[in-house]
Amino acid sequence: MDTSPHANAKSPGRRPKVRLSDVAAAAGVSVPLASRILNRDPAARATEATRTRVLEAAAELGYVPNVAAKSLRLRRNGLIGLVVHDLSSPIHLELMRGARAEAAAHAHFLVLGDVDELLQDDTSFRTFVSGNRVDGLIVQGGHGGFDERIADIAQALPTVIVNAPSRVARDRVTSVFPDEPGGTRLLTEHLLALGHTRIGLVSGPRDSTTGMLREEGFSSALADAGLSLREEDRVHTDWSSAGGRAAMIELAARWQGSADRPTAVIAGNSLIGVGILGAAPGCGLSVPTDLSVAAVHDTWISEHLVPPLTTVSLPLYEMGALAVRQLLADSPGGTEILVDDPRPQLHPRASTAAAPAR
Repeated sequence: MDTSPHANAKSPGRRPKVRLSDVAAAAGVSVPLASRILNRDPAARATEATRTRVLEAAAELGYVPNVAAKSLRLRRNGLIGLVVHDLSSPIHLELMRGARAEAAAHAHFLVLGDVDELLQDDTSFRTFVSGNRVDGLIVQGGHGGFDERIADIAQALPTVIVNAPSRVARDRVTSVFPDEPGGTRLLTEHLLALGHTRIGLVSGPRDSTTGMLREEGFSSALADAGLSLREEDRVHTDWSSAGGRAAMIELAARWQGSADRPTAVIAGNSLIGVGILGAAPGCGLSVPTDLSVAAVHDTWISEHLVPPLTTVSLPLYEMGALAVRQLLADSPGGTEILVDDPRPQLHPRASTAAAPAR
């Protein structure tokens, strides 16, 4: 996430966008009250003087209402879109379950979309986000390229990002995300407790916010133990089992002949972990005798692998449910919500064991 002082800089000649919070501050009222007054809500409890103050502040600042958000309040058709990377991935099941349960509780249905398809097909992208087909969208963020399209989506539809803090359209989009650094910290501390002092990392794409946050937790746990990640022990790949397999083969080639190679590796997600487990024997490495393997995200397949995969679970169900609540509540854009209840939970299994003697 870009936190540099120039992150929100406007191009020369362009007037900075006035937010609802700016109007509320100028009028000396809360954001929800300002919203109700500007949308002519008859139930808004405000004196005539307060109403006048808010309307005058909006006029003076040149505030333009969020038409997409207003349309959600006034015209709902009962459909919510959920767009994720790779609908076939078992990682998304809990997120979908949480979102579907919360949507059903509010008499809404969930419509699924695939980020990768929308990235490749501009016609599908325009069709999905236009035409009032859905009341709003929940979009999986933190995966690089598609994040840049979220700003376009938010212009057309109320939007909530799940999985990572938003890097774009911050004034219009709410983000709901888990404690990513806390999850990889748990995995790293587990391996350190088993005696591993050199640990590799197979992370997601370089431009992935999610991957960066997970590496942050990994690195901080190593630093606390007086250790650090060596560059030759890290590989960036995509979030797939094929990516994990290719990464394991690359790492094994780098380590060949080294008496000081890593004795453990952390996978950026459980699909990458599956690929590492599959490739390790062909690389002459037995898991966990020669190499312990752990991964982010616990899925139903994790305990059925050979050997069963050590994982950390994140509150995906709760994240999906909260995203739907935020969308239907028409929460003000720019809100970033860390879902830390329940906390990340470690699931130690047979893919990790004590570090081999050197």
